[in-house]
Amino acid sequence: MSSHLIRSFVAVDVFSPEIVREVRAIQQELLEAGVLGKPVDPESLHITLIFLGELEPPIVERVRERLSGIEVRPMRILLRGVGYFPGGSRVNTIWIGVEDVEARLAAVQREVVSRLSELGFKPDKDFKPHITILRVKGIRNKSEVLSRLSRLSSHTVGEIIVDRVKLKKSTLRPEGPIYEDLHIYGPTQSA
Repeated sequence: MSSHLIRSFVAVDVFSPEIVREVRAIQQELLEAGVLGKPVDPESLHITLIFLGELEPPIVERVRERLSGIEVRPMRILLRGVGYFPGGSRVNTIWIGVEDVEARLAAVQREVVSRLSELGFKPDKDFKPHITILRVKGIRNKSEVLSRLSRLSSHTVGEIIVDRVKLKKSTLRPEGPIYEDLHIYGPTQSA
C-alpha cells in the first residue's frame, strides 16, 4: 500500500454530550462484563454511508466534486438498541442501532451512492445504519456479555438532529483510527 493513498469514506457524524456520556457508560458496562477490545472514541461516532477504501488524491477530489451540491435537510436520528456482528454467539463488533425516523438518512445514502456509482463505487452490502462502539478482540465471560447485550437490545441511547454529510479520511493507528473531515456537505458547506 502506498503511503499517499487516502483511506476514505462518506459518513454522518453523530455527536452530542448526552450521547457521548451514554455511549461511554455502555462501553464501560460491556468491558466490565468481559468484553476485551477497543472502545471507539465516543466523540468520533459516525454512521458510514459508504466506505470508499484507499484512494489516490485525484480520485478523492473527483469524489468531493461528485458530492458537491448534495441536499442534506435536517434529519432526526434515534439511537436505540445495542447489538453485535456477526451474530449468534460470535461477537466481533458491538454497535448501536440507528432508526431513521423520517427516512431521510436512507434517501441521502441512496443519493451519495448514486452520485459515486458513476465513479465505479458500489456499497458492499445493503445499508443497515449503525454506529460501531466496540471492536472486540475476545470475551472473558461470554454468557454474561451475551446477557448484557440482550438486556441492552432495546435500550434508547438518545436522539440527534443531523444536517451534514462528510467526506472523511481515516488514518489507522494501533491505538485506534483518527478521522479527519475532508469536506462537509450541508448548511455550511466548505468550498
